[in-house]
Amino acid sequence: MLPHPAVLVVDDQNSNLVAMEAVFDGEPVEMVKASSGKEALKLLLVREFALVLLDVQMPELDGFEVAEIMRSNPRTEATPIIFLTAISKEQRYIFRGYETGAVDYLFKPIEPEILRSKVRVFLELDRKNRSLRDSLRLLQQERDNHQALLRSLSEGLLGITPSGNVFYANPAAEKLLGAPLADLIGRRLNDLFVRQDGQGAQEAWELEPWLATAAETGQALRDDLFLHRDTCLLAVELLASPLLPEGTQPARPAGLVVTFRDVSLRRAPLALAEALPATDPLTGLIGPEPLAEQLALQIAEANRSRSSVALLYVDLDGFRAINEGQGMAVGDGVLKETAARLLASARETDVVARMVNDEFVVLLPGNEPRRVASLISGKILQAFARVVDIEGHKIQIGTSIGISIYPDDSTDPDDLVRCGKQAMSQAKGSGRSNYRYYRG
Repeated sequence: MLPHPAVLVVDDQNSNLVAMEAVFDGEPVEMVKASSGKEALKLLLVREFALVLLDVQMPELDGFEVAEIMRSNPRTEATPIIFLTAISKEQRYIFRGYETGAVDYLFKPIEPEILRSKVRVFLELDRKNRSLRDSLRLLQQERDNHQALLRSLSEGLLGITPSGNVFYANPAAEKLLGAPLADLIGRRLNDLFVRQDGQGAQEAWELEPWLATAAETGQALRDDLFLHRDTCLLAVELLASPLLPEGTQPARPAGLVVTFRDVSLRRAPLALAEALPATDPLTGLIGPEPLAEQLALQIAEANRSRSSVALLYVDLDGFRAINEGQGMAVGDGVLKETAARLLASARETDVVARMVNDEFVVLLPGNEPRRVASLISGKILQAFARVVDIEGHKIQIGTSIGISIYPDDSTDPDDLVRCGKQAMSQAKGSGRSNYRYYRG
């Protein structure tokens, strides 16, 4: 609820000010009194008034002079003024009053009901103006919030016309495409993103059918495209959705919103798996050397996108006792089950590797590394809480997890692994089957 508007009453006679209080008694208005022109101008500098009721005849500064000063100040130039006078009734005074910007000129003694009716008009106008300003401020705030949200997105976002020409790009899109918005406006989407055939040569792809699918079904995905970046190509994934202003029919979108992201890291493990034999035939996971390559790739991507990499160093609790007491066949089964549970707990973009014996590493690229690391670690601990049947033996596998964060804990890949391993030892020392962050 908006506060009551304020009316400034200016009169050098206290009896007139008291009479005005009686006029406004019971009205939804705050009456502020000033006994001189100077006092009125001081009040006008520090607060806003819906209306000024201004006496003409006053010592030092008369009402006309006060009005002229108000009109020369941008803060008060639009404040309505009604002149009140008992003696200045000549036409030249009335004309001067209107020349100084007065909206009315009333003679004393004032008829209370007439004054109240006139004041109510300006109070209602002020209420509407304040409500409009508040609405505009909320709209501006909402617009600023939307702009901040678009600026903060790590994914590239493009606004395109129904025919596929760019009209908007957020900062992430500019960064990924390596061009400012001014250079992107008007570009065709299938000029910005390219496709490769089986021999690695670029080939055209049809944009219109893809956009039509997005408009008709509400969404269309492509994960086979690339964008030029410096001297190389980055693998990207595109998702298009129709831009539908309120009241627009789905079949007639005003344009489309296309989000895209670099998925080179997600495709890199696939390429690596095709190029290299599995270094661990038991679990099917990559080993230390491929892991080092993946970690280097993820650190390079984190530097480029200003993101992070969380490293989970996972060690089985009591594995030696299982291996020696139940036999190597059971031990191998435990390692296979460990790999399966780690893969099930990780995301598609994460990398899971076996280091040595019963030690594993999970790499978690992206933003909010501590939140994600805690979430994945919790899923791993929950997964390992289940008993597993291996070779007829009921086995309870416990895990201790150490977490290190790039670049917070270290900027060196080997040292980041060392930090994770040290944190894992701290987790074991504090009771096992838990996780600990590297503390230095």
